[in-house]
Amino acid sequence: MQKIFISSFCVLFEDYDLLEQLCKSCPEVPMGAELGTSWPIPNFDELLDSQVPHFAGGPVTLHAPFVEISGAPDSPERAAMEAAFAKAFRWYHLFGAESMVMHTHERAVPADERAQLQEWSLEAIRSTAAKAKAEGLHLTVENVGFPFKDSVLLDQDEFVKMFDELPDEVGALIDTGHAMANHWDIPKLISQLGTRIKGYHLHNTDGVHDLHRPMFEEGLWYTPEEMERLLRQIGRETPDADLVLEYVSGPHITPELFRRDALRLADCLNG
Repeated sequence: MQKIFISSFCVLFEDYDLLEQLCKSCPEVPMGAELGTSWPIPNFDELLDSQVPHFAGGPVTLHAPFVEISGAPDSPERAAMEAAFAKAFRWYHLFGAESMVMHTHERAVPADERAQLQEWSLEAIRSTAAKAKAEGLHLTVENVGFPFKDSVLLDQDEFVKMFDELPDEVGALIDTGHAMANHWDIPKLISQLGTRIKGYHLHNTDGVHDLHRPMFEEGLWYTPEEMERLLRQIGRETPDADLVLEYVSGPHITPELFRRDALRLADCLNG
């Protein structure tokens, strides 16, 4: 079966004891952890270092740092990105990670700067991909940006086309909540990219905001029945892609929730 991971975003990159519990909440459906490699909390680097004995080889996948990707090649932004990614590459080796996902950008995107920022983002991703390949890392690139934040750098067709410009070993990671907030046609997107998709961030939202709600929660952009259909398509068309449950933190984050969702997810993938 496809590998399932739980994002450390679910515990706000702090409560790793709970994250371990969540990963063990459903013995019938083994789950690993997706560990973020940056977050604005005190002593984050030391905290993540301390988790190596707990998660190394767990299995583990990583989320690249939340730093600006689309800076000019000689800018302080690009230098900060490269320094942050060097740390992330170190953690990749320490944890024995299987892959790492990066964003295309973080900033708002003025219309008159969009073409330039697209060019710089693509250049930065290519450069990062070359370094990743040299170190034996598996890299994926995630769809990001929201109309309500004026931060859409790539529309659906542009995101798909970007992979024609990237090395074959760079995979796509589809974030369902981000795609919903942009009103992308996710079933079409899966068919467009096919097995170039190497991972998913699975969550639900209201079609506007980046809420990161549980996949099967009622009253959101995808109904539970629509989510089940999507998951069955994921199982059919991208059977080797990793699946990351990327839910927002809160009192709803319990082992019981992840047990229910993992079993329902597994049932869809096998259906």
